[in-house]
Amino acid sequence: MTTDDLINALARDLRPVSPGALERLLALALAPGLVLSAALIFFAHGLRPDLSTALHLPAFWVKSFYPLLLALTGIGALMIVARPGGVPRSCGIAALFIYLILVALGLWQLHASPASDYPALIFGISSWFCPLIILGAGLPVFAANIWFLRRAAPTHLRLAGFVAGITAGAVGAWTYSWGCIENGLPFVALWYTLGIVLCGILGALTSRSLLRW
Repeated sequence: MTTDDLINALARDLRPVSPGALERLLALALAPGLVLSAALIFFAHGLRPDLSTALHLPAFWVKSFYPLLLALTGIGALMIVARPGGVPRSCGIAALFIYLILVALGLWQLHASPASDYPALIFGISSWFCPLIILGAGLPVFAANIWFLRRAAPTHLRLAGFVAGITAGAVGAWTYSWGCIENGLPFVALWYTLGIVLCGILGALTSRSLLRW
């Protein structure tokens, strides 16, 4: 068999992929992952008891929008790494920009608060377990992201796994933000981000075994 014959044989039964197929596949994966993540927070942790009051606090919305924006950026990055050779540089820059805005807001909050409030704003009462809750809440979304990538064609496996983990961690942090009682933006910049990064590290470490073609 010649090379041309081999190529023709491999391509004989190929069918064109409909426009938007990859986007629909990702939506199909993310929907149950998001539902499971929210269910874990709602049933295992619960919503914050003062939610009705917290909804009037600007810090609450910053805490919620930070991981939500990271998650949306991560979804865009997933679409890029799912294709051969995809490197989501612009998404990485956007994520860094989002984080720097949060850091600036956190520093402003510290500047506007008395020094006696610094421990509560930085460490709160949940810094030692907050990243672990985010990691746990992100696991269903991480599984969904891996399912999606295994049906796509990523070539940079470690990067794809890292993006899958970061995106999952951001979704987990967003669902957890509705149960977290902390209002310190420095707390969010430190401990929420740590939980998100832990998910990314998990994705990078397991990428070879989970995404190998």
